[in-house]
Amino acid sequence: MHLLRNRTFPLLVVTALLTPCAAACAQQDPDVTVVIKAKSKPAVLPTLLVMCDLLCNWKLDGEVRGHIDAGGSAKVKVESGQHMVEAATEDGIDQVKQPCTVNPTGQTMVSIEFQPIRDARLMAGQEATDKASQDAEAETQRKLREEAEREARDKAARWRAAKEEEERRPWTDPATGLMWTRKDNGSDVSWLQAMDYCKSLRLEGHHDWRLPTADELHGVSAPNISGVYLRGNLQLSGWAWSGFQVSGKKGKANGQAWAIDPSSFGNGLYSVPLDGHGYEIRALCVREQ
Repeated sequence: MHLLRNRTFPLLVVTALLTPCAAACAQQDPDVTVVIKAKSKPAVLPTLLVMCDLLCNWKLDGEVRGHIDAGGSAKVKVESGQHMVEAATEDGIDQVKQPCTVNPTGQTMVSIEFQPIRDARLMAGQEATDKASQDAEAETQRKLREEAEREARDKAARWRAAKEEEERRPWTDPATGLMWTRKDNGSDVSWLQAMDYCKSLRLEGHHDWRLPTADELHGVSAPNISGVYLRGNLQLSGWAWSGFQVSGKKGKANGQAWAIDPSSFGNGLYSVPLDGHGYEIRALCVREQ
């Protein structure tokens, strides 16, 4: 035991002496490298500051991050580079997606303003409501105009129908008892055509119509200051055929018939060729009661 202790002690002394020597040799020998590891510090992430003018809920890169009070902000540590900030108002109506680039150092701010978005939406909604109201009012006015126009057309149609009915209804001369058609046939006809027109006429259940005599035509004339018109509101659009031909020598017809110019009743009796060509002669019919 004593012998072991004697051997150990010299070994410890040698080791102690060799250690400083090794260090000195390392300083003198350029091929010897000494590595000293420094203690590393944790990386500092940049900051993203998100501000919102109205109460909102927000997400970062699709991850829910909670809510931000109106006029408040939220601050998070993130990797630098591209990120997507999403926010929605408390009622979920207005939403914003805003990409941002976070700087490698310092703080990057993102400001979300919902008030202009909400104001624009409300204004657009009000404009849409106003337009819908204006369109409805315009539609109501259009329908009222159409109804008024329809009523006016119906009234005019009823008036025309009544007038046409009145014009179709014969007029009876209280002085002579003769029944007259209100209007002539409306177009140029020869004397034979005028005769046939009156004979074939069926009006008010009567079928014994004929052309009047010259005296009968004179009997319904009614001169006034501006000219001549027919009594009973009778309408004659040209000359009027008489129902008698002109007698020539020995009482034989000479191929002409009497016609009357309405603008010179009283002395407007003329002998006209039976074809009536160029005289605009009409057929105005009469019958006895």
